[in-house]
Amino acid sequence: MKAEKVVLSFVAVLVGLIAAGIAFYLYQATRTIPASQSKPITIIITPTPAPLSDKEHLLKLDDPKNGSVYDKKLITVSGKTVTGTSLVVSTEESDQVVTPEGNGNFTLTTTIPDGTSVLSVKAIFPDGSEKTEALTVTFSTESF
Repeated sequence: MKAEKVVLSFVAVLVGLIAAGIAFYLYQATRTIPASQSKPITIIITPTPAPLSDKEHLLKLDDPKNGSVYDKKLITVSGKTVTGTSLVVSTEESDQVVTPEGNGNFTLTTTIPDGTSVLSVKAIFPDGSEKTEALTVTFSTESF
């Protein structure tokens, strides 16, 4: 008899909690807020920064020219960019990082593989944006 009372009490509490949960859900689902109690939401829109000009994203390669053929594996890469820019010069064999001089000029030597390959120069500007130039260069000892 005592065990039956405990089980019956437990079932009664459980049914009561379920009924209270359903009543609360229905109350929340059908409740409306009067216009006098509503608060306006303020959205602050910050303007996006103006895009940098082409002068601020300057990456000009003087040497090598696209489609150049070399009879030596060691070539010079030179050009001009913005001061404070980091440059990554990549070939199939290596990656080199160079920082331009105070006036923006840069020069480095790199080795190119046999045959035709792509030389990639990536500029990472002070504002974090990037610009990449890709050139095709060929190493060949054949005379034309």
